[in-house]
Amino acid sequence: MDPEYTIEEAAAVLEKAVERKRLEIASLEKRKRRLRKESSVAETQELIDYLEADVTAYLTVIADMKDDDTILEGLDLDRDEAVECPVGYDRYVSGLCADDLENELEADAIRAEYCEDVIEELCQNIGEKALGSKKMIKFMLDDPATLESIGELIFYDDYLYDAFKALGSEPKGKKKKKRKD
Repeated sequence: MDPEYTIEEAAAVLEKAVERKRLEIASLEKRKRRLRKESSVAETQELIDYLEADVTAYLTVIADMKDDDTILEGLDLDRDEAVECPVGYDRYVSGLCADDLENELEADAIRAEYCEDVIEELCQNIGEKALGSKKMIKFMLDDPATLESIGELIFYDDYLYDAFKALGSEPKGKKKKKRKD
């Protein structure tokens, strides 16, 4: 998470975006009822669906930040397909006032960074558990793609590559004898 924000400040930015989007969804629902052209109705519904998915995504991040699953009550979290960005989204964003646009960009950046941090931590935990399991190491040794990925990671990281070379330069099979005093 960007040290520029505390968790509380970041959550407040996201909550402001959620409230604004809920108001915009309500406004679009009213407008949609007045539309006559089927293409306009469909385009408006696509924008509503996208904003609703955005609200759900923001609320999911807020719930995680606050460690409060009650925030998720009533949300459809089991959506099978991704909601595509609608054609009219650019018009929607360009129609936001300066404050709302700033909030939109700030909230989007916070959400993206928070999700990136969560994935990074998850991957670190998986890596640590995998390297601590003899069975998992055996599976990784049997998988050429995994070996290539690990080799590439070591090759492009100077610290790891230097450590690898240092370990590789030790003679195989010869162990230092411990002196008995």
